[in-house]
Amino acid sequence: MDRGSSISFVRCCRYALVASAAWCIWAPPTRAEKARPGLTIPAGTLRSALDAVARQSGISIGMAGSLPDLRIRRIDRARDVADALRRILSGSRLRAVRVDATTWRIEPLPAKPMRTPTRRQQAVAEVDPGDIIVTAGKRDERLSDLPASISIVGGQALARLAGRRGLVDLMATTDSAFSTNLGPGRDRIFLRGVADSAFNGTSQSLVSLYLDEARIGYAAPDPDLRLVDVERVEVLRGPQGTLYGTGALGGVVRIVTAAPDLDRFAAAGAVEATGITNGAFGGATEGTLNVPIKTGSLALRASGWSETMPGWIDDTGRNRRDVNRIRRIGGRSAVRWAIGDWHATLAGVLQRINARDSHYATSGLSRATRIAEPQDNDFTAGTLTVGGAIGKLDAQATTAFVAQEFGSTYDASVVASTLGLPAPLAYVEARSAQFVSQEVRVSDPTARHPWIVGATVLHSTSRLNGRFVSTADGGSIAARRDEEDVTEAALFAEGTQRLTRTLDFKLGLRAFSTLSHLEQRGPDRERAQRLGVTPSGTLTWHRDDIGLIWLRYASAVRPAGVSRTAVVADRRIPGDELQSVELGWRVRAPGARLDLHGAVFGSVWEHLRSDTVGRDGLLGTIDAGNAANYGIEVGGRFDLAPVMIDFGTTLQRARLRSRPAAVDDDRRLPVVPDISARLGATRRFAVRGRPAQVFAAARYTGRTRLSFDPLLDRPAGRYATIDTGASIDTGARRWSIDVTNLLDGRGNSFGFGNPFTLETTTQTVPVRPRTVTLRLAIGL
Repeated sequence: MDRGSSISFVRCCRYALVASAAWCIWAPPTRAEKARPGLTIPAGTLRSALDAVARQSGISIGMAGSLPDLRIRRIDRARDVADALRRILSGSRLRAVRVDATTWRIEPLPAKPMRTPTRRQQAVAEVDPGDIIVTAGKRDERLSDLPASISIVGGQALARLAGRRGLVDLMATTDSAFSTNLGPGRDRIFLRGVADSAFNGTSQSLVSLYLDEARIGYAAPDPDLRLVDVERVEVLRGPQGTLYGTGALGGVVRIVTAAPDLDRFAAAGAVEATGITNGAFGGATEGTLNVPIKTGSLALRASGWSETMPGWIDDTGRNRRDVNRIRRIGGRSAVRWAIGDWHATLAGVLQRINARDSHYATSGLSRATRIAEPQDNDFTAGTLTVGGAIGKLDAQATTAFVAQEFGSTYDASVVASTLGLPAPLAYVEARSAQFVSQEVRVSDPTARHPWIVGATVLHSTSRLNGRFVSTADGGSIAARRDEEDVTEAALFAEGTQRLTRTLDFKLGLRAFSTLSHLEQRGPDRERAQRLGVTPSGTLTWHRDDIGLIWLRYASAVRPAGVSRTAVVADRRIPGDELQSVELGWRVRAPGARLDLHGAVFGSVWEHLRSDTVGRDGLLGTIDAGNAANYGIEVGGRFDLAPVMIDFGTTLQRARLRSRPAAVDDDRRLPVVPDISARLGATRRFAVRGRPAQVFAAARYTGRTRLSFDPLLDRPAGRYATIDTGASIDTGARRWSIDVTNLLDGRGNSFGFGNPFTLETTTQTVPVRPRTVTLRLAIGL
């Protein structure tokens, strides 16, 4: 398929969706059949049983969240709706509550005091994700009902991150997810082949990052929060512009933390010790405390962490060993208040990352520089979420403030003579990114016609200041002063129309306005405004005993930008726009021993905005042209109790379709390889009656590149790593050992070191050598 036909096909999908949006979202349900005396409900699933009641009686039935996967026996001659619902829900821990004459609500029975689940119950929950309730669609949905390419990482996968508890480490365990390897607090995450650059310029992120209900990333690298007291991480692949707005071209990553428990006191802690082959030693401590202030209505939950990541790069120029040591310290707290059907959560998070030096090499695991190159990232966020029921509707409002400051220092001695400053010369760059956002949404989570509508406003301010500073005499020269303000406002809606018992059609539409003010040291202040829509549409076939298959169209955009290095007439860079079509599936074999998921996808990307390094060593932005990506993801889990096999592979072809003169003949997009694969196995057993497990995981990353610019490009990827570990539970304690890069393999991962010498030296960012971490976790 050539570029013109592929774009035309996707645009036809878009126009058809926009034209039919109002009908699909707001169309009333089909006319119900007139009620008949003596209701008869055929045997089937809970969903089909409630559908039968609704058709025969003309009522509406809804449930907050998604219906559990229950089998219902045939019911003959139910006296009325109340009798039919009582018999259907018998033994299900659910009840039916009458809202009005034509509406019933399904809800859980009032909770009884719960005992702590046994290890066996926890193990079952960890390997059976079908009933996980996810929030990727901005309302509670059962994973097995969500027609989207999504990975849920929780339970054992999080427990295995001993010594690697950052989000970038987690990406290595999921399909079609990649990141740079510049160091904690400096990395960028990419999903499904949507990658623009390995450099940390001023472009908006291509993946939207969320902490619970609040967006915490915009035009800044991943803050790399340590994953402490986290329930799960949801990785949603593919453009998500309809619900998540600008920037979600590659997808969304949502970190879901453990909510304050209103009823029980709890405490937990952990300590780690880490050692790296031919490197240094480090460690970490973390703790969590949950305190009900007023049982049943008010609680506080707080966690904190302190970590030293050992170094393993030597600097021969300064005769220093293990220079890339990193300190990460932070904490998070949340207060939750519940009254009736309403609740409010006030939360805050603070984290500081300080890297003593960067971790690139020019020969093996060493390099030679004249000065240290420290990096830092300071992250602060505060959020307020209020939600509850308005009649049969669910309402929620989220306010968030996020501030991120990050800085870099590089040895720029190679340009000292050009600037007239004595060497050694440092380039010191200080950046800040702040934004405030407000979102309000209302949803009707009924099983027949679920819908959601909402509005959001976001204002972001990004600043960059760079100076050359001589460490010999203290003289300095200003090099960069960039500022960008972006205001975004949007209305969004998404609704589902039941076509048949097994076929649904979901349609979404987002109308948005972005206003950008861009100012750099060279050009005058410029203003850019964009109005548009980002539609989505999904046709889903589902059966509770098999799974679901979907066909989805989606889109997302980024605001316009300004190039620092282009001539004045060409400095305006149009906003990116990505459109995608995917055929996806999530199915299971009879007996639930084999789960398979995957997608065949294709996307077109217009005006790919890419950050690059100029001839002066400073970062700039270019319009790299138009691109397309086609591929397939296949993954699954095979239960061979007591062994669980987990696997996945991604084959894709992400290429530029057109390019400006500044880009070379190699059309591959940076960072993302054409092929990647993973394979893992976990075996559970008992040691003197105590639960234990061992695991092994292998991952292969194919060949890729660093940059579009041939002078900066470096080959990367084409390496494999093997990790292994074991754990045992002794009452409230869990002892574990984790070994990463077991064979101590070498490979150049996705990153760069010093932009001032990148063009003239061979710089690599090696994968971390063999690392052993011992961890003890204690819960009360």
